[in-house]
Amino acid sequence: MGNVLELDEERQPKTGWCFIPERPLAVGDVMLAQKIALETDEAAVLALARRFSPRLPSLPRVVRRAY
Repeated sequence: MGNVLELDEERQPKTGWCFIPERPLAVGDVMLAQKIALETDEAAVLALARRFSPRLPSLPRVVRRAY
């Protein structure tokens, strides 16, 4: 579940973090567990989390159809 994003100074996504509890939980419970874990010991959580790029590949602003 890659729903934890670190923001830069302009409040744009900088780094994504993926970590989930060991046991299956409902989505809302996972998010609450992530929040509590980050507030309790951020350094330990980020040490075991997987980092990912939250930026999508850039797409052209205008897509033209070929007729």
